[in-house]
Amino acid sequence: MRAASPEERLRDHGARTQKGPVPQLVLIDPRNWKGFAPPRRWVVQDWLPANAVTALYGDGGIGKSLLAQQLLTSMALHLPWCGIDVSGGRALGIFCEDSEEELQRRQEAINNQLGVRMADLADLRLLSRLGEDNAMVSFDKEQRSLTEFAEQVSAACEDFRPALLALDTAADLYPDNENDRSKVRWFIGSLAKLALQHRCGVLLLAHPSQSGLATGQGTGGSTAWNNTVRSRLYLDRPDAEDQDARLLRRMKANYAARGGEVRLRWHEGVLRSEGSEAREDGASWDTIRALFRAIDEAWNAGKPMSLVKQTRSSGRYFPTIARKLHQVPEKQAAQLAEDWIINRYLSVDLADAKTHARGLRVLRWLGPNGAEAPPAADQTG
Repeated sequence: MRAASPEERLRDHGARTQKGPVPQLVLIDPRNWKGFAPPRRWVVQDWLPANAVTALYGDGGIGKSLLAQQLLTSMALHLPWCGIDVSGGRALGIFCEDSEEELQRRQEAINNQLGVRMADLADLRLLSRLGEDNAMVSFDKEQRSLTEFAEQVSAACEDFRPALLALDTAADLYPDNENDRSKVRWFIGSLAKLALQHRCGVLLLAHPSQSGLATGQGTGGSTAWNNTVRSRLYLDRPDAEDQDARLLRRMKANYAARGGEVRLRWHEGVLRSEGSEAREDGASWDTIRALFRAIDEAWNAGKPMSLVKQTRSSGRYFPTIARKLHQVPEKQAAQLAEDWIINRYLSVDLADAKTHARGLRVLRWLGPNGAEAPPAADQTG
């Protein structure tokens, strides 16, 4: 076949542009940003960001639907979930695998555990879609579109204005090949647009693949599922012999430190936290507070801790200090500090103009529910 001449290519280009003007991209001019950016909003601090999509994975029968309904209830009542404080607000849950009767039985168990009544749940709405066509997207060759059900969900959000929307499960909502990266990204992107449009967090429940179960990572389908959501949680059994034990882990977090976990136990129809506080990043909260205190004291003394390996000789290398004083592995300590810097709990600043010593400085003290006040001793010191 003869290659097109430059004149023919130019003519073809002109024919295409004659169809109409190309929409202009709206670019951001950073000079128009005045003041500081608004603080990040959370449904559950470090676990579920607002205005974004979080995936909760778990094998069938593990209790992820129950856990989601418990979160919806906690949001509506402004009560802690799994020992973690929530932002509070209206909550809407759409369940494709459970009947209305099952939702009611589950809610009664949750109410009994919290000591509340159905009459207290004015800010909670549930919907059973068992046996319905629940696809939210449609793919016809190269055409991609939202279904009538997706528009109904959006209309319900517009009317009820939830702070949290839970969708159970991805297998019912996404009707196509779960390994098709392009289609998966478009589906998750449509949920992200829904979250932004209605200013709510979206919790998408999903089943892991056999390989995801085998590896303990809880992933499923194309990597686009994990890569496109902003946060991914995984609920599984830490001990095969203990059928009532559960472990909720934060497997991915774009806006928070990685590796948090909460140990749960099934009891009288609900999942209860086994500890009063959720573990964060594989280190106890006592250890995290001790590390922040040590960083703060070193900064005030003009000998700041550092992540630069060359400061080993001067005794300022933070990972080594964390290992010696608090038995935190150096690699983990370095990752913790990097995550805290990214999330602006720490900064790297000049501590001493004479010695040019630079190192870690505490901007905000990290606690179970995000930033907290410094210890009383530091306030008076």
